[in-house]
Amino acid sequence: MRSFIAIELPEKVRKAADSLIRNLARTESRVKWVKPDSLHITLKFLGEVGEDLLPEIQERLTRVCRDMGPFPLVAEGVGAFPKRRSPQVIWMGLSGETDRMARLAKDLEGALAPLGFEPEKRGFKPHITLGRMRRSRRGAPPAGQNELAEALLSLAAFKGPSFLAERVTLMKSTLTPKGAIYEPVFKKTLV
Repeated sequence: MRSFIAIELPEKVRKAADSLIRNLARTESRVKWVKPDSLHITLKFLGEVGEDLLPEIQERLTRVCRDMGPFPLVAEGVGAFPKRRSPQVIWMGLSGETDRMARLAKDLEGALAPLGFEPEKRGFKPHITLGRMRRSRRGAPPAGQNELAEALLSLAAFKGPSFLAERVTLMKSTLTPKGAIYEPVFKKTLV
């Protein structure tokens, strides 16, 4: 199964993100927006995982979450990777105890590496993906890119709700023509 490890978001954060998405969707950009019920914070993308590995992944996830404790976060800022003027991924930022979240992601990397999961080459950047640019034809700039860049700039100082990251979830991702469907497989409370 295709899977990843994430922090699920409370309703108030999903509502704030949905409001941002509706605002940004007014631009004529070619973005595939994430549905509010699919929004999350990815800690580690695993890819295709054999069912036989699930117990070991769950054990390592439990071990990493032990003594971590919940930590406060704030939905704050809006931007894009790799940069606002040439967006590929549109995101809502996070502040608060992001250093603890980064440590959690790093500890997951270390715990899962012996199982064959490659460590991420890029550094961990705490964010919630709101949408991804659709590919354009033959290198032409994506339609509405400048308008989207201006909208991102106008929302850069966005301040959303605070929340407590209390659990980590192993998610199953099923790809469909209408988008990915995420299902929790295993949840572990941060204690």
